Amino acid sequence: MENLPVLLECDVLVCGGGPAGIAGAAAAAKAGAKTVIIERYSSLGGNITIVGVGTPSWYRQENTTTAGGIAKEIEERMFALDAATPLVPGRKNGGYVYNTEIYKVMIDDLMDELGVQTVYDCIATAPAMQDGAVIGVVTESKSGRMLIKAKRVVDATGDADIAARAGAPYEIGDPKTGKLFFGSLRFVVTGVDTRKLRVTLDKDCENNPFAHFSDLHSPMIRAHKAGAWPIETGRMGTFCTIMNDTDVEFNTGSSDNELDSTDVLSLSNSEKKLRRGALKFIDMLNEYGKEDGFGQAKLLHFRSCVGARESRRIKSTYMITYDEIMHGARFDDTVGVFPRYADGIDKLVIPYTSDYFQVPFRAVTPQNVRNLLVAGRCCACDQDAVATTRQMDYCMITGQAAGAASALSIQKGCDSEDIDIAALQAELERQGVRVH
Repeated sequence: MENLPVLLECDVLVCGGGPAGIAGAAAAAKAGAKTVIIERYSSLGGNITIVGVGTPSWYRQENTTTAGGIAKEIEERMFALDAATPLVPGRKNGGYVYNTEIYKVMIDDLMDELGVQTVYDCIATAPAMQDGAVIGVVTESKSGRMLIKAKRVVDATGDADIAARAGAPYEIGDPKTGKLFFGSLRFVVTGVDTRKLRVTLDKDCENNPFAHFSDLHSPMIRAHKAGAWPIETGRMGTFCTIMNDTDVEFNTGSSDNELDSTDVLSLSNSEKKLRRGALKFIDMLNEYGKEDGFGQAKLLHFRSCVGARESRRIKSTYMITYDEIMHGARFDDTVGVFPRYADGIDKLVIPYTSDYFQVPFRAVTPQNVRNLLVAGRCCACDQDAVATTRQMDYCMITGQAAGAASALSIQKGCDSEDIDIAALQAELERQGVRVH
């Protein structure tokens, strides 16, 4: 690696531009570090923009406790740009849907204002190591294989790619079966009579614990009774967002129970399978969803890639559990608060109350490697807890903590994982995070 040309040198390098990476880069820059963020696609946003989820906080209710910080700052910027609309008009303090194209420009502007250098179309492939510490990352791009030197690195790849390749231990999937949470491909259909669809959604969502009008199952029930459902990638219920008078975006219209986002062949197979499944799904809507407004529905476009809900989980000195989350765990090394909320297989807890738990700094500290912190869905936890820790706002809490800790550790002359917790908490509070 000594012979590789150097692309850039920085204090803090953030690998991955999803919610966790955005928060990590912003936090590091706010704490005074020369910061670079690299992203394999052509925009920042990850699940928000590339996968097309569009709303990181759909679960929010009137009394939901939030951590603030970078997530709040981004939402306020989207409000100012008139690019955030209520998921359910008229509901108090609910989640908001972002215009994901405006989001791309907004986040570029935020990074530029903070002095963060953004490098697009660049893949983080391997850590550069010295005496057990990460000193940079090998990248692949149109510029070739090059090295970015960094004093500290934040792995926000979503899959803990850098941590795993640095030798940090991790778990993946169910401890007994290896099974992972399903993936899905979002897509948009046009030609929908959304007046009819709203009537169906009101009916389908009666007594629904999700408390938002996007759970659709009437067409699938009719198709099932006719012997035409399910298809290979289909589910008996799906989530959709009405975008305007004619366009509707689907989340789980086509899903894959076999997806492993750390396996390129699995990813490739999933992309093809889910695109084909989406077309079959639309055919089903045309036939069995006429009364719901789908008689003339056609595919408008697919989002850029399959969305994975679960991947590697790093091992740390402490692995938070689902039970601790549900019982409002408190920690001396807290770096943020998150509502008692879960959305996973056989787990659904909507935060109607103000109950919350604290996120421990240890969740972002992998074992056996120095000066590398991990942010996002691959933070330390048991598999059941993924129903909570995969959520984008949670990922942003871990990202902001990892970025701030990385920057402070340079100033304090210690490894990033050894940062004084009181100093880190003070910096996060300065950045607007509710720590306790």
